[in-house]
Amino acid sequence: MKDINNIPKMDTFAIIIAIEDYRFNDSANGIVPVKYARNDAIKFKKLLREEFEVPEENIIMWLDKDAIKSALEDELIYHIRQLTKDQRFIFYYAGHGFYQSSLNKLTCWDTHPTNLNGTTVSIKEILLDPLEKSECEQTLIFLDCCSTYLIEKITGRDFISNFNDREFDEFIRSSNYHAIFMSCSPGEKSYSHEVLKHGIWTYHLIEALKGNIQDVVVRDSYITDNSIKNYLKVAVPKFITEKTEYRGTQMPYAKINSSSDFLIRQLPIKEEEINNELPNLKLQFEKVSFRKIVFLPIKRAMGFQKGHFVPDKVSQSGNAFIQRVFEENIKNEIQKIYENTKGILSLRKRQIQVSVGIGGGSIERNIFRYYVEIEQSQDDPSEAKVVRRLIIRVNRNELVENFDDIFPQQIDEIVIPYEGEIDFDDLVERFENLEEIDGGKLYDNELKGEIEYKTYSGLTIKVQTGNLEITISPNRTMKCLELIDTTIEGLKKISSEKVKLLKR
Repeated sequence: MKDINNIPKMDTFAIIIAIEDYRFNDSANGIVPVKYARNDAIKFKKLLREEFEVPEENIIMWLDKDAIKSALEDELIYHIRQLTKDQRFIFYYAGHGFYQSSLNKLTCWDTHPTNLNGTTVSIKEILLDPLEKSECEQTLIFLDCCSTYLIEKITGRDFISNFNDREFDEFIRSSNYHAIFMSCSPGEKSYSHEVLKHGIWTYHLIEALKGNIQDVVVRDSYITDNSIKNYLKVAVPKFITEKTEYRGTQMPYAKINSSSDFLIRQLPIKEEEINNELPNLKLQFEKVSFRKIVFLPIKRAMGFQKGHFVPDKVSQSGNAFIQRVFEENIKNEIQKIYENTKGILSLRKRQIQVSVGIGGGSIERNIFRYYVEIEQSQDDPSEAKVVRRLIIRVNRNELVENFDDIFPQQIDEIVIPYEGEIDFDDLVERFENLEEIDGGKLYDNELKGEIEYKTYSGLTIKVQTGNLEITISPNRTMKCLELIDTTIEGLKKISSEKVKLLKR
């Protein structure tokens, strides 16, 4: 096994190029955008920085307008010429690629669809030949050079014509070590995925290089050229078959010049002890709210009359109709809360702010704000989605004992926003540790960015990375104050900070 990871981390140099939106994309025959190319590049750079420990100054990234033809022809070649014998070079490209005039071509941001030959660059001329002439002996090239056709607009990341293997064969035979990994075989399509927000191949490539895929890791800590190649060859087609509706095939392939497996990355040695602490989620307790979401058939609306038609599709007019027929329901609910507020808190009318309109209503006092909103359900056009939310503005001990009696509809979950990004895999692993120690049941779905953990006592904690919030709900009906008290223990499990949920 040839070890290319034994060189100093400072001696890895990388260039990342991604073109998602092209300059000439506003005409009927314009260049179709490459979905999620920017996400791919940003995630790949993060991989190099955090996993491969490549310093910021050793990574050049050109996105969209930075990736003009002159940059690829002049600056790229210049950087390759500066490479030394002790350096490893990593190149990543996401964008359109195709075969024309006996050459494999890459598009640039300023590529013109009516002059492809003159406004694209040759892989051989700007990458392969300069690398062959340089002193660099260790090169990893990753090409997601596919996407929709330049002229014919169809769905998916379609490979533009057939790449010619001959150029790559000549290149890898002429160097000490080079590996070229491509997202699909010549003539195939390379797809993106709406939920992943990435190209499917790039997503699996990054997960493999991070060491998250057990099948890729050799002898517990090594990631090799062949382990990556073999994994992608199986995982990408499997994902497309099982997780998408695409009918085409996508078979990744690689050109590797080495007499045996070589090391791409050695994973850090894991500590024997299990870290039972969850990541430090910065919970925004000052923005906490209490929520209840229900779905009601439109026929239960007080304004629904004989002769009205139930909407059969989600639309602006359907939403307006639902909001209109439920207006009386909202008025009655807000009025009831107003009367309860006056009586329980011993207030006068001028001390309470009430507002009701099409689509919602609210009632406000210095200690709380309650509002209800209604809209057409996105899943069932014949139903209304009713969202009730309560914001408490004072400490727990400032609320009267019968505070819960103000609200006829019991709130059933607490919503807590959190700040910053989290590592999904790390958070799942730590919840798994919590599950082993404290019991309960864990469910995670990375495609939807959701983690759900049910404690042994029945409290459900949900982390949603998409909208940066945590929801906590009990397995039985509780009044608001009881829910607060029950939630505090659950919060202590996911926050390193002192829990400040309506301090007592």
